Amino acid sequence: MGRMIAVILVSLAVGGCLLPDGTPVFVDARHGKLWSGNGVLLEVSEDKAYCRVAARNRAMVVEKRWVDCRAVHPRIQSRL
Repeated sequence: MGRMIAVILVSLAVGGCLLPDGTPVFVDARHGKLWSGNGVLLEVSEDKAYCRVAARNRAMVVEKRWVDCRAVHPRIQSRL
C-alpha cells in the first residue's frame, strides 16, 4: 500500500510541482552542489515548471534557488 502511494506521488511530481509550500523535498544532485539533497519547497512558479527550494550546500549554508520541478521529489519518511 505504501509503495503504491509513493509511486503515485512521484508520478504526480514528475508532471509538474503539485506539492504544497513547506513540504520536505529531495532535490536531485544535478541541480547544484548540495550537502544531502534534503530541502524544503518554498514556492512554485505560475506555470508550475520551476520550484524555489531551500537546501544546505556543502559549506552547510542554506541556499534558496529556483530549480526545474522535475528535479524536486517528495521526501518519504521510512518507519524503520
